[in-house]
Amino acid sequence: MSGPMSLLSRVAGGGVAALPELPRPRRVPSWAVGDPVAELAERLSAACSAAVHPDEIAAVLESEGLTDEQITGRYGHPDLFSLARELFETVPRRFPEPEPADDPWQVDVWRCVLRGLTFALPGVAYVLGGRWAGGDDGPFGVSRAVAAWGAAALCGWGWNQALAHRAHLHLLAQRPRAAARCLVTGAAVGVCLAGAAAAAVAGPGHLSALAFAAGQSVYVASATVLLVLGRERSLLYVLTPLAVAVACGAGGLPSPAVAAVLVATAAAAGGAALATALRTALTGEPPERGPAKPPRAPWRERVRADRGAQLRARASRFGRGPTMTGTDTPTTPGRFGRSRAKTGTDTRTTPGRFARTTPGRFGRRAAGPGTDTRTGLVSSLRTLPEAARLLWRADDGVTDAKGLSPYLSLPHGMAGLAGGALVVAAALTGEFVAALTVSMGVAEWLLFRFRSRCLTALRGTTVHERLLARSWRVLAGCLALYAVALAALAAVEAAVVPGAAAWNPAHLSVLLALGGTLWLSLLLQSCGRAWTGSYVLAAAVLTAVVLLAAHTATAGTVLGLVCAGAAAVLLTSAFTMTGRVTTHR
Repeated sequence: MSGPMSLLSRVAGGGVAALPELPRPRRVPSWAVGDPVAELAERLSAACSAAVHPDEIAAVLESEGLTDEQITGRYGHPDLFSLARELFETVPRRFPEPEPADDPWQVDVWRCVLRGLTFALPGVAYVLGGRWAGGDDGPFGVSRAVAAWGAAALCGWGWNQALAHRAHLHLLAQRPRAAARCLVTGAAVGVCLAGAAAAAVAGPGHLSALAFAAGQSVYVASATVLLVLGRERSLLYVLTPLAVAVACGAGGLPSPAVAAVLVATAAAAGGAALATALRTALTGEPPERGPAKPPRAPWRERVRADRGAQLRARASRFGRGPTMTGTDTPTTPGRFGRSRAKTGTDTRTTPGRFARTTPGRFGRRAAGPGTDTRTGLVSSLRTLPEAARLLWRADDGVTDAKGLSPYLSLPHGMAGLAGGALVVAAALTGEFVAALTVSMGVAEWLLFRFRSRCLTALRGTTVHERLLARSWRVLAGCLALYAVALAALAAVEAAVVPGAAAWNPAHLSVLLALGGTLWLSLLLQSCGRAWTGSYVLAAAVLTAVVLLAAHTATAGTVLGLVCAGAAAVLLTSAFTMTGRVTTHR
């Protein structure tokens, strides 16, 4: 009786611990009983459910060591890929939820609107400069002065777009000083090239037109520096007096007054650009990512501060505070802020009258003991040599640092030159150029919106075909919104601007074709296909020149047809590119 019965009685009575649970056989679903393919799907369910394409399952089957005889004999499929397709269709998709990540394509709408204004406001300078547009006949049915302005604008557009891309590459590589140096030197070279192009087209005897072209080149180069470094508001402040002058009827002023307004605008833009570049070189970071000023203490706390320190700081006229002896006994400040301290071992200074603890104009903080804490205009002037010295040094302190290849920015320059040629052609044919210029802010916002929506679709889509369909819908929606914005802006231009084109289907078709071409080209550039956009735009310009030289049709008709064909090619490339997963990563 002391055998199995006693053991059972002891287990039932709780005398010993319960027996360990034996491993249960794996439960096979009812649909997998007797089906080799279903059993294989159950065994590889983890890999099959996480696959986004049948080829991934085929790679897993190949790694399992399945032979052709097993695939044909046991599973009844002619090859490995056929079995993988059946497993992909049989096993439902189950993906792990991705970790929440930030969207790098989020952008402020008002910032894009502000950039659109900065794109449009420079056009009011031509209202004032129109008095110098006369003269003898030049190429393309316009005067030599207008042709010189167009040549300078085209040269500036192409050069500065390549320059902006090159500076952005430096910023992405965490080299802000190299970006500032690239912008300053590139802007100077661009001004010289644009001035030379204007002089070559205008010829001698057009000094006023050449001066206007030089000011235009200076402004375009300065605007490139400010926009790349994120100083849209500074550019808007520079252009506001010019816009106010035009609105108040400055066109009726004498030529010296008009020239003074234009020179002041160009000089202000150049000064703002140079100051921003020097500040970036001195602080080592772009202005928009600069250190924020610390919050100021409440006034009651400032009033309750040490009155003795306030008196000593007020008595220090030139920034040198009274010294403190080793026993922390304040001494009497001297005539020029130097304290007549007694002999001691520990001396330290307190902030003087002109000492600052917040970042100055160029981002410098007040230094420690024994350094000059003078700021304001004198300090800013003293920091200019240091900023200029740092501007010509790389971030690592090496003067001859290896630069970027010019080949990287070449397609952007080509696209800017070709796109500018199409815009100038539209201006010469009397199309809606003002509406197209203002719409650049909307176009930029739609580009960011497209990239953001496609990234969201990539994170929330589990099948490649669904990603393709969603990206196409987003692209079509953005194009439709841009077309509506162009049509609305054209209606406003036709109603407000004197001498504007008529708001009819003929002009609207040319505007929509040109705007769609430029927007799709920018889209391809943002997705890493800059060469495709530059090739299509260059081909469109060459085709338009050939057709216009052959007098096949009117200039507006040729421009509309050429831009429509270019837009169709770019749209096909965009549809092909936006459906790829690697485009949105």
